[in-house]
Amino acid sequence: MLVARDVREGQVLRLDGDLYRVISVTVHTGTAQLTGAVRATVRNLRTGTVTELRWPLDTRLEDVPLERVELQFLYADPEEVVLMHPETFEQFTVPRAALERYLPFLKEGSSVYAWLYEGRPVDLDLPKQVPLVVASCGAGIRGRAEHTMKEAVLENGMTVMVPQFIQPGDTILVDVETGSYIERLWRK
Repeated sequence: MLVARDVREGQVLRLDGDLYRVISVTVHTGTAQLTGAVRATVRNLRTGTVTELRWPLDTRLEDVPLERVELQFLYADPEEVVLMHPETFEQFTVPRAALERYLPFLKEGSSVYAWLYEGRPVDLDLPKQVPLVVASCGAGIRGRAEHTMKEAVLENGMTVMVPQFIQPGDTILVDVETGSYIERLWRK
């Protein structure tokens, strides 16, 4: 158990029987007349839905310890995602809705780190930023267009908005959480 004022980003909490990962947290300390509160944005690990919650500072919450293991991503079908332990060859299924936001960043056969709860994967531990190659994009606008953006299709099929100087073959850094362009890493 922990007190709401001690909740930190990345922790997993059990609320109403479901597991939630804390995405962001803000602690508002009280004043002489107002009591303090904790506001947290959490993601349900079963359904993938994001919710905003608020608790008084001294609310007791149940934190859940998870085990981090390396698994291999096999495939995703319309209902579930299949992962395999590379040493024991044990296969795990996770509801697709829970991992939907990660799927564009996964390649069949690639290794991923997963968080296990009671021996079952409940979430993936991907880096916050992923390098991807630009497969195609428009030519861009000539002249003074430093602040305009254009669409680019990446190697994984995602479409992101990029600056005008990005060309096909460039490797860019993409934010996993938002799916947005961060910076160009190198040019092919």
